[in-house]
Amino acid sequence: MTAMAPEGWLTDRILDIPWVMTALTPRRMTDDVVRILRDRIVSGDLAPGARIDVTLLATDLGISRTPVREAILQLEAAGLVQRQPYRGTVVAGIDVNRLEEVTALRIDLEGRATTLGVPRLTDDDLDQMAAILDELDARAAEPDFSRGVFNDLNRRFHDIIYAAADAPHLRAIVGTLAAEADRMRLHFDVRAPLAEHFHREILDACRRRDASAAAAATRAHLLESYLAMRGGVGGGSGAGGAGAGTAAAGAGADRAGAVPPGILADVLADFGVEVTR
Repeated sequence: MTAMAPEGWLTDRILDIPWVMTALTPRRMTDDVVRILRDRIVSGDLAPGARIDVTLLATDLGISRTPVREAILQLEAAGLVQRQPYRGTVVAGIDVNRLEEVTALRIDLEGRATTLGVPRLTDDDLDQMAAILDELDARAAEPDFSRGVFNDLNRRFHDIIYAAADAPHLRAIVGTLAAEADRMRLHFDVRAPLAEHFHREILDACRRRDASAAAAATRAHLLESYLAMRGGVGGGSGAGGAGAGTAAAGAGADRAGAVPPGILADVLADFGVEVTR
Protein backbone atom coordinates (compact mmCIF):
# COMPACT_ATOMS: atom_id res chain seq x y z
CA MET A 1 0.00 0.00 0.00
CA THR A 2 1.25 3.45 -0.89
CA ALA A 3 1.80 5.66 2.12
CA MET A 4 0.02 8.96 2.47
CA ALA A 5 2.08 11.93 1.37
CA PRO A 6 4.05 13.25 4.36
CA GLU A 7 3.19 16.54 5.96
CA GLY A 8 4.92 19.44 4.29
CA TRP A 9 5.26 17.75 0.89
CA LEU A 10 4.22 20.96 -0.88
CA THR A 11 6.12 23.36 1.34
CA ASP A 12 8.92 24.03 -1.11
CA ARG A 13 6.44 25.34 -3.68
CA ILE A 14 4.42 28.07 -2.00
CA LEU A 15 4.08 27.56 1.71
CA ASP A 16 6.94 29.91 2.52
CA ILE A 17 4.48 32.69 1.59
CA PRO A 18 1.08 31.33 2.77
CA TRP A 19 -0.51 34.77 2.54
CA VAL A 20 -0.37 34.45 -1.23
CA MET A 21 -2.97 31.69 -1.13
CA THR A 22 -5.23 33.35 1.42
CA ALA A 23 -5.15 36.60 -0.56
CA LEU A 24 -6.39 34.90 -3.71
CA THR A 25 -9.99 34.52 -4.77
CA PRO A 26 -11.49 31.02 -4.36
CA ARG A 27 -11.23 30.47 -8.13
CA ARG A 28 -7.55 31.40 -8.13
CA MET A 29 -6.94 29.19 -5.11
CA THR A 30 -8.49 26.26 -6.96
CA ASP A 31 -6.43 26.98 -10.08
CA ASP A 32 -3.22 27.10 -8.04
CA VAL A 33 -3.99 23.81 -6.27
CA VAL A 34 -4.74 22.20 -9.66
CA ARG A 35 -1.43 23.47 -11.04
CA ILE A 36 0.61 22.30 -8.05
CA LEU A 37 -0.91 18.82 -7.94
CA ARG A 38 -0.76 18.41 -11.71
CA ASP A 39 2.92 19.40 -11.76
CA ARG A 40 3.66 16.88 -9.00
CA ILE A 41 1.81 14.12 -10.82
CA VAL A 42 3.44 14.83 -14.20
CA SER A 43 6.91 15.06 -12.66
CA GLY A 44 6.41 11.73 -10.90
CA ASP A 45 6.73 13.22 -7.39
CA LEU A 46 3.24 11.88 -6.78
CA ALA A 47 3.32 8.33 -8.09
CA PRO A 48 0.28 6.32 -9.21
CA GLY A 49 -1.57 5.12 -6.14
CA ALA A 50 -0.33 7.94 -3.88
CA ARG A 51 -3.14 9.15 -1.63
CA ILE A 52 -4.09 12.83 -1.60
CA ASP A 53 -5.57 13.85 1.73
CA VAL A 54 -7.84 16.87 1.28
CA THR A 55 -7.67 17.97 4.93
CA LEU A 56 -3.89 17.66 5.14
CA LEU A 57 -3.39 19.46 1.85
CA ALA A 58 -5.70 22.31 2.85
CA THR A 59 -3.88 22.65 6.17
CA ASP A 60 -0.47 22.69 4.50
CA LEU A 61 -1.63 25.35 2.04
CA GLY A 62 -3.33 27.43 4.72
CA ILE A 63 -6.67 27.48 2.91
CA SER A 64 -10.10 25.95 3.37
CA ARG A 65 -10.98 22.52 2.03
CA THR A 66 -13.44 23.90 -0.53
CA PRO A 67 -10.92 24.99 -3.21
CA VAL A 68 -8.96 21.79 -2.61
CA ARG A 69 -12.07 19.69 -3.20
CA GLU A 70 -12.83 21.68 -6.36
CA ALA A 71 -9.28 21.14 -7.58
CA ILE A 72 -9.61 17.40 -6.96
CA LEU A 73 -12.82 17.34 -9.02
CA GLN A 74 -11.02 19.04 -11.93
CA LEU A 75 -8.12 16.61 -11.74
CA GLU A 76 -10.55 13.69 -11.59
CA ALA A 77 -12.34 14.95 -14.71
CA ALA A 78 -8.94 15.14 -16.43
CA GLY A 79 -8.20 11.54 -15.46
CA LEU A 80 -5.23 12.41 -13.26
CA VAL A 81 -6.76 11.23 -9.98
CA GLN A 82 -9.50 8.82 -9.02
CA ARG A 83 -11.54 8.03 -5.95
CA GLN A 84 -11.26 4.57 -4.44
CA PRO A 85 -13.40 2.94 -1.73
CA TYR A 86 -11.83 3.17 1.73
CA ARG A 87 -8.79 5.06 0.37
CA GLY A 88 -10.21 8.31 -0.89
CA THR A 89 -8.48 10.21 -3.70
CA VAL A 90 -5.40 8.64 -5.24
CA VAL A 91 -3.21 9.46 -8.23
CA ALA A 92 -4.44 7.54 -11.29
CA GLY A 93 -2.20 5.35 -13.40
CA ILE A 94 -2.14 4.88 -17.15
CA ASP A 95 -3.72 1.76 -18.61
CA VAL A 96 -1.19 0.99 -21.35
CA ASN A 97 -3.58 -1.43 -23.02
CA ARG A 98 -6.13 1.36 -23.36
CA LEU A 99 -3.44 3.73 -24.62
CA GLU A 100 -2.57 1.21 -27.33
CA GLU A 101 -6.21 0.72 -28.33
CA VAL A 102 -6.97 4.44 -28.47
CA THR A 103 -3.86 5.04 -30.57
CA ALA A 104 -4.82 2.28 -33.01
CA LEU A 105 -8.31 3.70 -33.48
CA ARG A 106 -6.97 7.22 -33.91
CA ILE A 107 -4.42 6.16 -36.53
CA ASP A 108 -7.19 4.48 -38.51
CA LEU A 109 -9.94 7.09 -38.14
CA GLU A 110 -7.88 10.29 -38.17
CA GLY A 111 -6.09 9.06 -41.26
CA ARG A 112 -9.46 8.56 -42.94
CA ALA A 113 -10.72 11.97 -41.79
CA THR A 114 -7.56 13.59 -43.17
CA THR A 115 -7.97 11.84 -46.51
CA LEU A 116 -11.54 13.16 -46.74
CA GLY A 117 -10.78 16.65 -45.45
CA VAL A 118 -7.68 17.73 -47.35
CA PRO A 119 -9.31 18.11 -50.80
CA ARG A 120 -12.01 20.32 -49.23
CA LEU A 121 -9.72 22.72 -47.38
CA THR A 122 -9.98 26.39 -48.29
CA ASP A 123 -7.18 28.93 -48.40
CA ASP A 124 -8.60 30.43 -45.20
CA ASP A 125 -8.38 27.01 -43.55
CA LEU A 126 -4.72 26.77 -44.52
CA ASP A 127 -4.03 30.25 -43.17
CA GLN A 128 -5.64 29.31 -39.84
CA MET A 129 -3.54 26.14 -39.63
CA ALA A 130 -0.36 28.13 -40.30
CA ALA A 131 -1.31 30.65 -37.62
CA ILE A 132 -1.82 27.86 -35.10
CA LEU A 133 1.63 26.45 -35.85
CA ASP A 134 3.12 29.92 -35.36
CA GLU A 135 1.38 30.12 -32.00
CA LEU A 136 2.70 26.68 -31.06
CA ASP A 137 6.23 27.88 -31.79
CA ALA A 138 5.72 31.15 -29.90
CA ARG A 139 4.35 29.47 -26.78
CA ALA A 140 6.64 26.43 -26.64
CA ALA A 141 8.66 27.84 -23.73
CA GLU A 142 5.63 28.43 -21.50
CA PRO A 143 5.63 26.34 -18.28
CA ASP A 144 2.22 24.82 -19.05
CA PHE A 145 2.93 24.17 -22.74
CA SER A 146 3.04 20.38 -22.52
CA ARG A 147 0.30 20.28 -19.88
CA GLY A 148 -2.58 21.86 -21.74
CA VAL A 149 -1.48 24.55 -24.20
CA PHE A 150 -0.14 21.98 -26.64
CA ASN A 151 -3.26 19.82 -26.38
CA ASP A 152 -5.53 22.75 -27.18
CA LEU A 153 -3.56 24.07 -30.15
CA ASN A 154 -2.80 20.61 -31.52
CA ARG A 155 -6.51 19.73 -31.39
CA ARG A 156 -7.47 22.97 -33.17
CA PHE A 157 -4.89 22.39 -35.90
CA HIS A 158 -6.11 18.90 -36.77
CA ASP A 159 -9.79 19.70 -36.32
CA ILE A 160 -9.67 22.20 -39.19
CA ILE A 161 -8.95 19.25 -41.48
CA TYR A 162 -11.53 16.98 -39.86
CA ALA A 163 -14.23 19.66 -40.03
CA ALA A 164 -13.56 20.00 -43.76
CA ALA A 165 -14.19 16.26 -44.20
CA ASP A 166 -17.94 16.94 -43.86
CA ALA A 167 -18.41 13.68 -41.93
CA PRO A 168 -19.89 14.82 -38.58
CA HIS A 169 -20.19 11.38 -37.00
CA LEU A 170 -16.60 10.52 -37.90
CA ARG A 171 -15.48 13.89 -36.53
CA ALA A 172 -17.36 13.27 -33.28
CA ILE A 173 -15.76 9.85 -32.77
CA VAL A 174 -12.33 11.28 -33.57
CA GLY A 175 -12.94 14.09 -31.07
CA THR A 176 -13.88 11.65 -28.30
CA LEU A 177 -10.77 9.54 -28.86
CA ALA A 178 -8.55 12.63 -29.08
CA ALA A 179 -9.94 13.95 -25.79
CA GLU A 180 -9.11 10.66 -24.09
CA ALA A 181 -5.59 10.75 -25.53
CA ASP A 182 -5.21 14.34 -24.30
CA ARG A 183 -6.11 13.24 -20.76
CA MET A 184 -3.48 10.51 -20.95
CA ARG A 185 -0.91 12.98 -22.28
CA LEU A 186 -1.42 15.18 -19.23
CA HIS A 187 0.37 12.49 -17.21
CA PHE A 188 3.56 13.22 -19.12
CA ASP A 189 5.92 16.10 -19.78
CA VAL A 190 6.72 15.50 -23.44
CA ARG A 191 9.33 18.21 -23.94
CA ALA A 192 10.96 16.92 -27.13
CA PRO A 193 9.67 18.72 -30.25
CA LEU A 194 7.80 15.62 -31.40
CA ALA A 195 4.98 17.33 -33.22
CA GLU A 196 6.67 20.24 -35.01
CA HIS A 197 8.08 18.21 -37.88
CA PHE A 198 4.83 16.34 -38.46
CA HIS A 199 2.69 19.48 -38.25
CA ARG A 200 4.79 21.20 -40.90
CA GLU A 201 4.72 18.09 -43.07
CA ILE A 202 0.93 17.87 -42.75
CA LEU A 203 0.49 21.55 -43.59
CA ASP A 204 2.78 21.31 -46.62
CA ALA A 205 0.82 18.29 -47.88
CA CYS A 206 -2.45 20.14 -47.33
CA ARG A 207 -1.19 23.10 -49.37
CA ARG A 208 -0.39 20.69 -52.20
CA ARG A 209 -3.82 19.08 -51.67
CA ASP A 210 -1.94 15.78 -51.30
CA ALA A 211 -4.41 13.90 -49.11
CA SER A 212 -2.39 10.69 -49.10
CA ALA A 213 0.77 12.41 -47.84
CA ALA A 214 -1.16 14.35 -45.20
CA ALA A 215 -2.82 11.16 -43.95
CA ALA A 216 0.53 9.36 -43.80
CA ALA A 217 2.09 12.22 -41.81
CA THR A 218 -0.90 12.24 -39.46
CA ARG A 219 -0.56 8.53 -38.77
CA ALA A 220 3.18 8.87 -38.16
CA HIS A 221 2.50 11.82 -35.85
CA LEU A 222 0.06 9.75 -33.76
CA LEU A 223 2.49 6.83 -33.59
CA GLU A 224 5.32 9.07 -32.37
CA SER A 225 3.06 10.53 -29.68
CA TYR A 226 2.22 7.00 -28.53
CA LEU A 227 5.88 5.99 -28.45
CA ALA A 228 6.80 9.08 -26.44
CA MET A 229 4.14 8.34 -23.84
CA ARG A 230 4.88 4.61 -23.86
CA GLY A 231 8.55 5.40 -23.29
CA GLY A 232 7.62 7.45 -20.22
CA VAL A 233 5.44 4.76 -18.67
CA GLY A 234 7.02 2.92 -15.78
CA GLY A 235 6.07 0.64 -12.97
CA GLY A 236 4.82 -2.28 -15.00
CA SER A 237 2.82 -2.84 -18.14
CA GLY A 238 -0.40 -4.22 -16.75
CA ALA A 239 -3.68 -2.36 -16.93
CA GLY A 240 -3.68 0.49 -14.49
CA GLY A 241 -0.14 -0.26 -13.36
CA ALA A 242 1.71 2.29 -15.42
CA GLY A 243 3.27 5.34 -13.92
CA ALA A 244 3.61 8.92 -15.01
CA GLY A 245 6.79 10.82 -15.59
CA THR A 246 8.92 12.74 -18.05
CA ALA A 247 8.71 11.33 -21.56
CA ALA A 248 10.80 12.14 -24.60
CA ALA A 249 10.91 10.54 -28.00
CA GLY A 250 12.26 7.06 -27.42
CA ALA A 251 13.25 7.77 -23.80
CA GLY A 252 13.49 4.54 -21.90
CA ALA A 253 11.88 2.57 -24.71
CA ASP A 254 13.24 -0.13 -26.97
CA ARG A 255 11.72 1.31 -30.13
CA ALA A 256 12.24 -1.84 -32.14
CA GLY A 257 9.90 -3.63 -29.74
CA ALA A 258 7.88 -0.61 -28.66
CA VAL A 259 4.70 -1.82 -30.36
CA PRO A 260 3.76 -5.27 -29.07
CA PRO A 261 1.55 -7.66 -31.04
CA GLY A 262 -2.06 -6.57 -30.90
CA ILE A 263 -4.52 -4.09 -32.37
CA LEU A 264 -1.99 -1.29 -32.80
CA ALA A 265 0.56 -3.51 -34.53
CA ASP A 266 -2.20 -4.76 -36.85
CA VAL A 267 -3.32 -1.22 -37.76
CA LEU A 268 0.27 -0.13 -38.40
CA ALA A 269 0.74 -3.12 -40.70
CA ASP A 270 -2.52 -2.38 -42.53
CA PHE A 271 -1.41 1.17 -43.34
CA GLY A 272 2.29 0.46 -43.77
CA VAL A 273 3.30 2.72 -40.88
CA GLU A 274 6.79 1.92 -39.62
CA VAL A 275 8.65 2.73 -36.41
CA THR A 276 11.48 4.71 -37.98
CA ARG A 277 13.42 6.01 -34.97
